Amino acid sequence: MIKGALALLYFLFSVLLLPYGYNCFFMVYAASKYRARRPGSIEDHPVVTIQLPVYNERYVVSRLIRAVCALDWPRDRLEVLVLDDSSDNTSSIIDSEVAAFRSKGFDIRAIRRAERIGFKAGALQNALRYTHGRYVAVFDADFIPSPGFLSETIPVMEGDPSLGFVQARWGHVNRDYSKLTEVFALGIDGHHVVEQSGRSALGLLMNFNGSGGVLRTAAIVDAGGWASDTLSEDMDLSYRMQLRGWSPLYLRDVTVPAELPPNMPAFRNQQARWARGSIQCGRKLLRRVWSSPRFSLLQKIQGTMHLTYYAIHLLMVLSLIVAVPLLVLNAFPLVPFLMPYAALFGLCAVSSSAMYYASIRWQGLSFRQKLPYLGLLSLVGYGMSAQCSLSVIRGILSYGGVFERTPKYNISGKGDEWRDKLYKPLKGVPLLELTMALYASIGIAFALSEGLWWLAFYLLVYVMGYALVAYYTNLHFKQSLNTPHQEIGGSG
Repeated sequence: MIKGALALLYFLFSVLLLPYGYNCFFMVYAASKYRARRPGSIEDHPVVTIQLPVYNERYVVSRLIRAVCALDWPRDRLEVLVLDDSSDNTSSIIDSEVAAFRSKGFDIRAIRRAERIGFKAGALQNALRYTHGRYVAVFDADFIPSPGFLSETIPVMEGDPSLGFVQARWGHVNRDYSKLTEVFALGIDGHHVVEQSGRSALGLLMNFNGSGGVLRTAAIVDAGGWASDTLSEDMDLSYRMQLRGWSPLYLRDVTVPAELPPNMPAFRNQQARWARGSIQCGRKLLRRVWSSPRFSLLQKIQGTMHLTYYAIHLLMVLSLIVAVPLLVLNAFPLVPFLMPYAALFGLCAVSSSAMYYASIRWQGLSFRQKLPYLGLLSLVGYGMSAQCSLSVIRGILSYGGVFERTPKYNISGKGDEWRDKLYKPLKGVPLLELTMALYASIGIAFALSEGLWWLAFYLLVYVMGYALVAYYTNLHFKQSLNTPHQEIGGSG
């Protein structure tokens, strides 16, 4: 009875992973249908409000403000709001930059709150009281918009009154900083170059990514504004916009460079927050998506897969948890992995590789050079499954939570350093990943004893992934603690 139940659970978890895997092939197909939308000319420039949510960003905030004030847009049609929730000397840097640009005639000001209620969502919602623009462009502290950003996005918005927001592609200023940043860049490219452009091309539900995009102020208000009951306020608002009838648009050919996390603890925290926030959005919005007459069946299915995407990690971990007792009980032959199921699962295993291959080729990058990083990306994905699974469970059980921002260090070249900066990684010894690596190792021993070589190799990938994440998390945490930080002046 126990053996049969475990075998059935393992098969069930594996089957539930199939739609997410095969959806990668569909996303590649959808992205192949993407066609760039060229911005038209514009004569009567609307007022645009730039909102810059900032919390303790002393190393990058000057660069951000200067890039925004260099936007090619009439000065009397541009409003810049620095939403400063900082608790360190970032505020003095902001005040210096704001004063300098105000003296040059820019309409720029810092907006501060007595308490950091609602984190980033709370700051953005509070800023609506001071917003006069027809459109709102949002940039996180590490983004560096090019001077032509508004000229490439606002005419598109002006030409289509149904658009609630447009999202540009995220670039990477520090892609070649290390092997890990190359891996992180590939992961983000898969989402932006393939998934986002594919969703936009086929008119599917898609999300605003929280930075590097423009939203219509009327659409923000119509959708109910920014809410802080999820940790993915950007996904939440953009879905509520579409539920109200506003359309999204992705601009793959408009790129906004940003800084990738240069260390594993920061990336680990970022992924955990995204996992928890997106699942919270699924809890909040999926019923409304399926009951809405606005959406087709395909839109509803794809929206479901989008909002529950991080459930992949939980299914992976559950499969691992069940696999080991199956091996201990010598019950793995009971799992119904017969043809055609074996072929289906085998093909699913390479689906994500197809998506990342497409993102590499469509960017004109060398697949041969990026191939080793694809292998590392797979290991990092397995290694992140434990932490993301916990976050998914937390997202299922409760709304809200603490918004742990990703530290920014102004890293752009290989010679730059983050270890001597403030904003140290928050977590040290990764006990969760070490425990899961040990657990998978037990499964390997039993798989080898039973002659299940293919399963031993599969479990080895888990061990290597957890070990990789644990090693770099602990290494970077120790390095940051053992390196004294360097002070910076008021210019940032």
